[in-house]
Amino acid sequence: MSKSTDFYTKRTLEAWDEAAPIHASINAALHEKVADPNFNNLNRDFDSLVNRFEVSNKSVVQVCCNNGIDLLSVKKKGAGRCLGIDGSKAFVDQAIGLAQAAGHDDIEFFHSDIYDLPDVFQGSFDIAMITVGVLGWMPDLTRFMGICSSLLKDGGILLIEELHPILNMYEEGNPSNIDGSYFRKEPFIESDGLDYFSYKKYDGKENYSFPHSMADILTAAIDNRLQLLHIKELAYNVGNFCADLEHTENNPPLGVNFAWRKGAV
Repeated sequence: MSKSTDFYTKRTLEAWDEAAPIHASINAALHEKVADPNFNNLNRDFDSLVNRFEVSNKSVVQVCCNNGIDLLSVKKKGAGRCLGIDGSKAFVDQAIGLAQAAGHDDIEFFHSDIYDLPDVFQGSFDIAMITVGVLGWMPDLTRFMGICSSLLKDGGILLIEELHPILNMYEEGNPSNIDGSYFRKEPFIESDGLDYFSYKKYDGKENYSFPHSMADILTAAIDNRLQLLHIKELAYNVGNFCADLEHTENNPPLGVNFAWRKGAV
């Protein structure tokens, strides 16, 4: 990286704050949907992974929770204490509003750049959760994984759902196509907005994302005493990026799920 972690995250979070009202407008029906006792926004394989670790009455933290609907989905499964953390104040405000609409004022939300998270939450949770669209925004993946690990009790579980790293090679289109090296190290720099629902472009604040390989992810976890329990590559669209590839004859993996256990010192 040519610049500091703070440089990249500060500017990218400004872009997310800018995108928040656009997402809220597109997803206006969410306030009604989350009131359904059976509301569940989790993709099917990640939903099964969450069920495997029996979240009932367990403490759960979602790192980079966006508008909180995935954490709300876990709360509706009977989880105990739930905390969502996000660096975008605008999305934290949305999350609070949606939790209230769902009748779950007991879900906590905390606004913080994940790299500046205070120590007060360390060792507090049975399960930490990351859902699709987080790792690529992290300029320092090893440090990020260390922060996630620090939130867990010893023996706690980290669950991750993410776009497959191979998609860093692709450029969206009709059809999407390979346009770069899997081993790229330079960040992607964009300023045409963060509307990944309707794909409408707008003159937005500059944001930075980072092409981490599968080895980068695995090594960052291993370096933070996280033990791999589960990995599954997914052939279907999980994050609205290059979604057309799901229907091609020779489609690449589009998503990947992980489960890790935090080992004792």
